[in-house]
Amino acid sequence: MAEEDWQQSRLIPTSGISGAEEAERRATSALLAVMSAVKEFGLAITKPFGAPATWLSTYVETPFKLDGKSYRPDGLIRASRGGKEWTWSI
Repeated sequence: MAEEDWQQSRLIPTSGISGAEEAERRATSALLAVMSAVKEFGLAITKPFGAPATWLSTYVETPFKLDGKSYRPDGLIRASRGGKEWTWSI
């Protein structure tokens, strides 16, 4: 799936709460949205892991392939600054 198809995290997700799985998805989306909206908060969490000091892009349930296997982590955080790009999946 192309990067353009990735679903950005939202503070108020549009998905319903039909069970524990949906509630987890909504909570993950809200947390990631706050990390991307409040620069200091996002930096405080990602800086210890080596992320560059910049605004974050956050996505939920981003599908990708690695070594021929399909993966769909709960969320993905990306920081890009200059020529350096850092990503972290949760």
